[in-house]
Amino acid sequence: MMPRFIASYDLKETRPDPHEHFLTNAIECGWSPWIVDDATLFTLPNTTLQGSFVDQTQAVAALNAARAETEKELGITVIMEKWIVAQSVINPAFDSNEKEKTG
Repeated sequence: MMPRFIASYDLKETRPDPHEHFLTNAIECGWSPWIVDDATLFTLPNTTLQGSFVDQTQAVAALNAARAETEKELGITVIMEKWIVAQSVINPAFDSNEKEKTG
């Protein structure tokens, strides 16, 4: 089994907005905005992805490939102002499916 990585990123706001295209391209590059825990699919927080890659170098390359493909599609420069890719060596604690309370 390949190691799992978590990525978080901030894209510089541009017109057109690159976020939707970037997410689609990230999925095609092996990243996912979802995580499965005990057969339940959880949505990760915005601009957070997870994926399994051979090593951190390939994980970073996949994130950069999504950015490059987004630039190609939109014909603009897509800047990741901040990003982090870290190997997840333990099962993360999370709760991303909390619903708003209605009153």
